[in-house]
Amino acid sequence: MDKTQVWNQVLENLSQKISRMEFHTWFKKVHLKEISGSAVLISCPTEMNKNWLENKYQTILLNNVQKTLPEIDRIYFNVDLTLADKPAVIAPAFAKPKAPRKLPKQPTEKHASGLESRLVQNKFTLDNFIVGEKNRLAHAACLAVAQTAGQEAKAYNPLYLYGGVGLGKTHLLQGTANAIRQQNPEAVVIYTTAERFTNEAIKAIREGKTEALRKKYRRVDVLLIDDVQFFAGKEKTQVEVFNTFNDLRDLNKQMIFSADRPPAQLEKMADRLSSRFGWGLVVDVTMPSYETKMAIIRAKAQALGLILPEDVQQFIATNVRKNLREVENVLNMIHAELELSQVSPTIQSVGKIFRQLQPNEDLITGREHRSLARNPDDIITLISDYFQIPATDLIGTSRKQEIVFPRQISWLLCKDVLKMSFEGIGEAFGGKNHTTIMHGVRKVKDLARTDSATARHIHALKKDLGVR
Repeated sequence: MDKTQVWNQVLENLSQKISRMEFHTWFKKVHLKEISGSAVLISCPTEMNKNWLENKYQTILLNNVQKTLPEIDRIYFNVDLTLADKPAVIAPAFAKPKAPRKLPKQPTEKHASGLESRLVQNKFTLDNFIVGEKNRLAHAACLAVAQTAGQEAKAYNPLYLYGGVGLGKTHLLQGTANAIRQQNPEAVVIYTTAERFTNEAIKAIREGKTEALRKKYRRVDVLLIDDVQFFAGKEKTQVEVFNTFNDLRDLNKQMIFSADRPPAQLEKMADRLSSRFGWGLVVDVTMPSYETKMAIIRAKAQALGLILPEDVQQFIATNVRKNLREVENVLNMIHAELELSQVSPTIQSVGKIFRQLQPNEDLITGREHRSLARNPDDIITLISDYFQIPATDLIGTSRKQEIVFPRQISWLLCKDVLKMSFEGIGEAFGGKNHTTIMHGVRKVKDLARTDSATARHIHALKKDLGVR
């Protein structure tokens, strides 16, 4: 089988694991350049394309090449600028465009025609919002607003939610909008963001449609505006919001706002507007407790069809410390690794994901030695992935420098991180003599004192293991 046939087979296999967009973005101009012994060379049209395949797709590419050529154990990449002008290679599965996916019906918004507004997403509801001790008041307030919307007496008006990024404010606002629409389909409900409102106001002023803008926002039953801190410094928009607020308040219409800080701390905001934001109920939305994070992780994992071991769930909950969007990012990356590379989630694999998302944060493992590695196999897997060499070579007898060096670093990590004896390390690495292990550990330690590259390798690997 020649290299063209091999590559076509690889692309066909890939088409079962990656999306059409991924394929056309990263693979359509890529070619199998050379097959030599146990290695293959893949040519890319740009440096960016090469770097992306090296960092994100190297393992899955090697796996798929091995399905056709089992003897291949390594893969290399280079840049061939001439490929940019050559015809694209398209896998049969991606040869014909798929029919556009039909979207489920979205609730419509009743407002003046000719002006756009952001639609609420159906996935956000008050029922699927995970309630915990630290967000119970905010959820209860939104529920009360949803139940009384349309009635003459308002529960809390305005309702003002504030808190850091990714803590669920948008979920609560859109969930409230959906609850009101479900309860009263005739209600005129508009959800928008401060940025979107500002852009609409600028467009209305430029096109002489300010009256239409006012009709849209001042004839609603419920108005929800997200991230009002972005009104800062926009004087004309603040005037429009102020007048809209007064009109809706006089008509006893419900308003809900969110921001990243309380009304009194809004910067470059007219005092008369910030004070009005605080007229009703002001609720702080904070980072949920560990137990609530666990419940959120389980719910989102279930939605993605992920089965996560209990220790992995606990590890994610412990290390998500800033905002809940981290949970979604981590779970999406776990899902992608599982689909693309068949990498089952472990504390070690999820630790690598956290390292990509939070390179400057220390990982918390719940173990005294703070390591993601539990045994020599975890160390061997990490070194194999880091240096892109087969795990079997690490426990083998090869004396090639490109194998000996990573092998000795493996021994060092087993000694320093797992606190193993030299005898134990030797047994784990194919029955090697403890004096060989001792010599290798001493050698790589000495090298790290004089060679900055070696020191960086060891530092990076220990960071990947969550070790300070």
